[in-house]
Amino acid sequence: MIAAGAFAVFVLGLRHGADPDHLAAIDNLTRNSLEQQPRLSRFVGTFFAGGHSVMVLSIAALLGYLGTKFTAHHELIETIGTWISVAVLFLIAGMNLRQLCGGSLEVTGAKTRLLPRALRNARSALVAIPVGLLFGFGFETSSQIATYAVAFSVGGGIAGALMVGAMFCLGMMTTDTLDSVLVHRMVSVQQSRLHRTMRTWIWSVTLMAVAVAFYELAQLVGWRSPVPDIAISCVLVAGLVFVFLYVYVATRSKSGAQAGSSTFT
Repeated sequence: MIAAGAFAVFVLGLRHGADPDHLAAIDNLTRNSLEQQPRLSRFVGTFFAGGHSVMVLSIAALLGYLGTKFTAHHELIETIGTWISVAVLFLIAGMNLRQLCGGSLEVTGAKTRLLPRALRNARSALVAIPVGLLFGFGFETSSQIATYAVAFSVGGGIAGALMVGAMFCLGMMTTDTLDSVLVHRMVSVQQSRLHRTMRTWIWSVTLMAVAVAFYELAQLVGWRSPVPDIAISCVLVAGLVFVFLYVYVATRSKSGAQAGSSTFT
C-alpha cells in the first residue's frame, strides 16, 4: 500500500514538472545561460527543481505537523488553488499562441513574466535555484502538495509527510531535468535547422496548458472523470515524453531537420 502511494505521488511529481510554467521558466533560463555556462545550462531544470523542492518539503513538513487540523480546510484551499491554476494555464496558452503568431521561437509563461528583470535576464544557470524557490510560493502549487500530503500520509507525522514530499520532488526533478537537457539540445543546433522543431515544442506546451485547464475546469463545475487522476497524469507525462523523443530525433537527424526547416520559411 505504501509502495503504491509512493508511486502515485512520484507520477504526480512527474506531471507537476510538466507544468507549462515550469517548462517556460526552464526554457528561458537555459537559453540565457547557454553561452556563458554551456555545461551547467544542461542542468537548469535540476537546479530549478532543487529550489522548488525546498518549498515543497517545507509545506509537506508543516502539513505533517498540523495533521488533522488541516484536513477540515484542505478542500477549500484545493478549490481556490485549482481556480488559480485554470486561470494561469489559459493565460499561458494565450501568450504562447501570441508567440506563435508573431513568429517567436521561445516558450513564455505567466510566472516568468512576474519575475524581477534581474532574474529573467540572468546568465547563470544557478539562478534557477532561487527562481524555482519563488515558483514554490505559487498558491496552486501549495494546494497540490497539501492534497497529496493529506491523502497519503494521514497519521504519518512530519516524517511521513516528508517522505511524500520527497517522492513528489523526485518526479518533478526528473521531468524538469529532461526539459532543460532537451532545450539545451534544441538551442545548440544551427538556427536554420531549428524552426519546425521549436514550433512543435511551443505548440505542445500550449496544447498541454489548454488540455489541463479544461480538465481542471470540468472538475470544478462538477464533472467526475471515469478514470483516476493518476491515469490522467500518466497520459500527460507520456505525451510529453513523446514530444521529447520527437525533438531528440529531429535535432539528431540533419537531413530531417533541414527538410523540416524548409517547410517553415
